[in-house]
Amino acid sequence: MIKSCIVIGAGNAGRPVARLLNHQGVDVTLSDSKVYEEFTEIRQQMLDVLKGEGVKLELGVKNPDIAGYDAIYLAPTIPKTAPIYEQIDDSIELVTSKTISDLINRILDMDKIGITGSYGKTTTTTMITNIFKKAGYKVYQCSSMKWNLVSEALVEDIVNEEYKGANLAILELPHGTLGLLSDLDLKMGVITNLHAEHLSEFGGLMDKYVERKSLILDISDKLVANIQCADLLTHKREDTVYFNFENNNSQINTEKYSIKYSACYLNEEYKFVSHDENAFEKSDINIDTVASYNYANLTAAIAVSLEYGISWDAIREGLKMFSGVSGRMEHLGTYNGVEAYFDSSCSELSIRQALDFIKDENIIVVFGCVDSTTIRDSKESGRTVGDYANMVIATGYVEITGELHMDSALNLLNSIENDEVIKLAVCTVDEAAELAMKYAQPGDYIVHMGIGGTTSYKQVKDKLIYGLEEGCKRYAN
Repeated sequence: MIKSCIVIGAGNAGRPVARLLNHQGVDVTLSDSKVYEEFTEIRQQMLDVLKGEGVKLELGVKNPDIAGYDAIYLAPTIPKTAPIYEQIDDSIELVTSKTISDLINRILDMDKIGITGSYGKTTTTTMITNIFKKAGYKVYQCSSMKWNLVSEALVEDIVNEEYKGANLAILELPHGTLGLLSDLDLKMGVITNLHAEHLSEFGGLMDKYVERKSLILDISDKLVANIQCADLLTHKREDTVYFNFENNNSQINTEKYSIKYSACYLNEEYKFVSHDENAFEKSDINIDTVASYNYANLTAAIAVSLEYGISWDAIREGLKMFSGVSGRMEHLGTYNGVEAYFDSSCSELSIRQALDFIKDENIIVVFGCVDSTTIRDSKESGRTVGDYANMVIATGYVEITGELHMDSALNLLNSIENDEVIKLAVCTVDEAAELAMKYAQPGDYIVHMGIGGTTSYKQVKDKLIYGLEEGCKRYAN
C-alpha cells in the first residue's frame, strides 16, 4: 500500500489523481512549475479544495525533489525527456493509469457502462440513465454536466460518496478521462461517433485521436458503436454491435459491417428497427427536441439498453423522462416574443444538427469563442453557421481561461460566405445577447453556440440570460 506520493503536474490529470489518492489515505504532495497566480481562477478554486482536504501544494518548483516518497505520478503532458525521469529508480513506485483505474474499479464495485465519442456523449449518457432508472436500477451517473472535466467530477463524487447505494454506474468518458482510466472495467462500452475534434491535443492527427478513443474497445465486455466509426477504428472487435442512424450516415458503406440496429427520422416520425433474430420495427417513441442530433443519441441509447436486456416498454417509459440536456439546444424562454436557445455546438456537424429543424426561421446566432483549453477551427464554424443565420454576433472572451481571443471571433465572421448575413463582433456574451435583442423581431430565434456552453456552462448561461433581459428592457417595442 502506498503511504506517500508526489504528483508532478497540477493540470487536468494531476489534480484528480492527487485528490483521489489523498482521499484513500495517501500522504500526497502536488508539485507544479507554475505558481498559484498562473492558474486560471477556476483551477485556483480546485487547488484550494485540494489544499483544504490535506494535499500539500508545491507550486513554482522547477526541479522537485522526489526523495522520501513511496510513489510518483507524472502527468501525461510531461515529456519522457524531462529531467524528473532521471530521478526515478526501483525504490519508488510509478503510479499509472492502471493504478488509478484499479482504485476506481474497487470503489465503484458494480456494473459500469462507459460512453465515449466526439459528440453526443452527455445526451446519450442522460438518456441511458433515464431508461435504466425506469427499469428499476439504482443508478450512479457522472457526466460533464457536473463538471467540465469528468475525471474531477468523478473524484468529487467519490469524496462525497455520491455513488453509495447504486447498483449501476453510467459514466461519460471524454478523451482525457478515458486516458486516465484506460484500465477501467466496463460491462458495456459505447462509441457515439468519431469526428475531428480536440485534434490540437493530438498533434493535429486524427489517427492519434481515434487511438485514444479506441482504448474503450479492450476494457468493455460488450461494445456498442455507431457504424460511422467502423472504418475509422484501426483496431476492431469482431463482436461489436453496430447501430446506424440513417439520417446522418447516408454516405457510409453499410455493406461492410453487420448492423444490428438502425433508425431514421422522417416526416416527424422516429422509426427504430432491430435486425437480429427477433427482428422488430417500432415507431412509438418520440422526444421533444428542436435538434436533430438528439435522434442519433436516442438510437445509441436504445441500442445499449436492448443489449443490456431492458424491455422496450421500460425504454419507452424511460425516454418520456427525457426533457433535454443543459447546453444542448436548451430552451431559455421567450423574450419580447423571441425564442432563445442555449447550445454548445461549434463543429460543422453539430451546428447543422442543432439548427436544421429551425433553418426556415429568422435566426440570430450569438457565437461564443470556439476556443477553450483546445484551439478549434473558427473558420469551419463560420462557414457552417453562415448557411443558417441571418445575423451572427461573435464574441472573443474565453470564460474558462479568462483570455480574450478577438482574432478567433473575427476569423469566424470573415469565413461566413453568405453576403446577406449581418456580422458583428463584441467581447462578451452578455454584450452580444443584449445586442441581439436590439435586432430581433417577435417570432425570431436567438441561439447561443460555442463550446463555452459546455466548458463554462453556468457562467456563460448566466451572462447570456442577463444580456437577454437587459436587451428586453432597453429595446422593448
